[in-house]
Amino acid sequence: MRPALLLCALAFTLAACGAEPRDSAEEFTGAERAVAAAVEKLESAARDDDSTEVCTKLFSAQLLATLKERRKNCTAAVEDAFKDADSLDLTVEDVTINASTATAKITSGRGDNERTDTLRLEKAGAAWRISSL
Repeated sequence: MRPALLLCALAFTLAACGAEPRDSAEEFTGAERAVAAAVEKLESAARDDDSTEVCTKLFSAQLLATLKERRKNCTAAVEDAFKDADSLDLTVEDVTINASTATAKITSGRGDNERTDTLRLEKAGAAWRISSL
């Protein structure tokens, strides 16, 4: 997926009708909980308008390289995605792990604005990082 589309997907994924955030990672255990927690960190960073956290701790090296290849500044692009989001609310519905990769099925928004997406993550040391949106 093209980096511009990735960032648009991030903005749309984060767009929701305002609601109190809940930690959906608590509904998982073990490695699945760690994957869900990485998604919750994305939601938290978005709520805190912390694009540096996203670029330095949450995106995978592969995703950052793709952005760099397309001459996109990660921090600026993520800030733009945050600004484009109406509000922020991500819920992890399901996690599937296959060795060092994972997918997280997430919902965002509510009612007519509810949307389901899949984030891909990869293991980097002890942490899970988002590799595609």
